[in-house]
Amino acid sequence: MRDAMKRLIELDRERTLFTHIGAILGWDQETYMPEKAIEERSEQLALVEGLAHDKAVLPEIGDLLAALEADAGLSETEKAYITVARREYDRETKLPATLVTELARRTSLSQAAWVQARKENDFKKFAPHLQTMIDLNREMAQALRPGTEQPYDALLDLYEIGSTEDGIAAVFADMEKELVRILGKIESRPQVDDSFLHRKVPAAAQARMSEYFMEEIGFDRGRGRLDTTAHPFTTTLGRDDIRITTRYLEDYFPSSVFSTIHEGGHALYEMGIDPGAEFRNTRLADAASMAIHESQSRLWENIIGRSANFWSSRFPKVRAMAEGALDGIGPEAFLKGINKVEPSLIRTEADEVTYGLHVIARFDLEAALISGSLAVADLPEAWNRKIKDLLGLDVPNDAVGCLQDVHWSMGCFGYFPSYALGNLYGAQFWDAMKAELPGLEERIAAGDTSQAREWLAAKVHKPGASYLPETLVERVTGSPLDASHFTRYLDGKYAAIYGY
Repeated sequence: MRDAMKRLIELDRERTLFTHIGAILGWDQETYMPEKAIEERSEQLALVEGLAHDKAVLPEIGDLLAALEADAGLSETEKAYITVARREYDRETKLPATLVTELARRTSLSQAAWVQARKENDFKKFAPHLQTMIDLNREMAQALRPGTEQPYDALLDLYEIGSTEDGIAAVFADMEKELVRILGKIESRPQVDDSFLHRKVPAAAQARMSEYFMEEIGFDRGRGRLDTTAHPFTTTLGRDDIRITTRYLEDYFPSSVFSTIHEGGHALYEMGIDPGAEFRNTRLADAASMAIHESQSRLWENIIGRSANFWSSRFPKVRAMAEGALDGIGPEAFLKGINKVEPSLIRTEADEVTYGLHVIARFDLEAALISGSLAVADLPEAWNRKIKDLLGLDVPNDAVGCLQDVHWSMGCFGYFPSYALGNLYGAQFWDAMKAELPGLEERIAAGDTSQAREWLAAKVHKPGASYLPETLVERVTGSPLDASHFTRYLDGKYAAIYGY
């Protein structure tokens, strides 16, 4: 039976090599690829994704899984691996190879079209590609769950196993009420001043800040690098090759600072996954879910990265790097500025309170797009109406409206809820961490984040995909997912800032 396990792992690693090759091509497309190379790049990606799929659905894998599932002598880690491998094998064998390659080809073209449409504020240039992505996602949902009348559920399950539209809608309904309540309290108080954050900081200075914060959170430069792109992201090109990206807005430098910390949080997760040498570069060496992944980025970006403790020793250094933009600004004013709560148009730059409302809007819209109750041509108007209803804002153009996020161009329908769920997971992890590590916040204030990083690595990162997200959360925190951790965190933090 050892031979069967060894062979299964061998085949799994071959598949992983192809996915990492595809990731390199995708990363290059979003960073350094010449614009006119897109047609051939789409064919390259289609070929590689097709080869990866071929490796993933080999009949031999099914035979090996059946044999190993009958083995009563497997260790707990081996059992976890077989469970994950079976789930992914059953999922991928349901997807026709033609669909997989077409998705890869069309996604590459769609992303390029989105970049151009956003740049030119021209939704019509992207609309045909969006329709193609929706059609292909519907086809994928039917392949995964033949005859389903709820295709969106099948897509949600790709990112958060077991999640459903109804279940997420119920969580979001409660979350919306709490966010609106907290927002109302904040809006009843005098607004903080963040005008100084819009002073010009050259991109070169921001790049130095990004390098500094990568160091501060413990990013291993021997295993990754930072580049720039239109929409920040993290991608894994290999176990020891984790790439993060950011963007530099010279009139709002916090965008790059917190994008770097956010993507750095994702990278720390990828770098920390280690279910054992035997299972490196297998399906077990993957995230528990996208929401768990987002919990790590959002925890580092906001709960740690926007805290008074984090900035107590770091503000003077950033002020010195800002080339005069923070002259005359003290740490208290700066902290209030980076935590200003105010409805805004851009999700990635939204504050912690209104961010969840952005996610709710996208969840509602993409569910409607997949069901067919919302036509692509009507998306801009529907988007603007939803933002008006939830955030009270008028959307001036599509570039800052329905064209602002990359996800739909990539065909990632079902991903957005992960961000909001990640906030909930992150707050619960943070409370558990503080309970287990007395003096944690004092160490962060002194300039040392290693204790937080090591705790997360041991508790959350190391197991990889060994546990379902709900199991992992209960193992780490001692209780199932409880949104009240996030609500208490927001109330405590913003009551102190706004005095409500």
